Amino acid sequence: MTKEEARKYALAKRGNLYSDITNDYIVNKLQDAIKNFNNIGIYYPIGSEINVLKIINNNPNKSFYLPITRDEIAFINYKNGDPLYDAKFHTKEPKGAIVDRDKIECFIIPCVAISNNKERVGYGKGYYDRYLDGYQGYKIGIIYKKLNNLEIACNDFDVKLDLIIEGWVYVFSNTFNGR
Repeated sequence: MTKEEARKYALAKRGNLYSDITNDYIVNKLQDAIKNFNNIGIYYPIGSEINVLKIINNNPNKSFYLPITRDEIAFINYKNGDPLYDAKFHTKEPKGAIVDRDKIECFIIPCVAISNNKERVGYGKGYYDRYLDGYQGYKIGIIYKKLNNLEIACNDFDVKLDLIIEGWVYVFSNTFNGR
């Protein structure tokens, strides 16, 4: 399928998800994945993205960086309790100095879908693709299980992930058929 078809499919699937259990599962998996890194890029979740912000509380001795999005994406140091401000794309952003990308050893990246070649599909704006072009650090993709390992025709510039952490998909209907 094309990236646009994959994006449409994945976003439709994510529409009915219950993610609290998935969030905790992912954060537990991330603990081991980031143990050797001290400077970590993370994201502020929007919509039905998996919320990984608890990882900050669990690692007070590590430095975390949240993105800001203007014409391009950049990252700013964030400590728990720092004020966050309403921003583009219904997200929250910190204020402060932009950090050099190469200071960040590892990025935890939200994904809409992931190809069977570990290529990330996002919302289609290319912010992460451009920002991480030539980046030599570690890239961890966060995804719901049913949206990973899809047959997607990606481009050379799409971010290739080093590790993918999947969360189970929980779908709840409005009716209960049990007793």
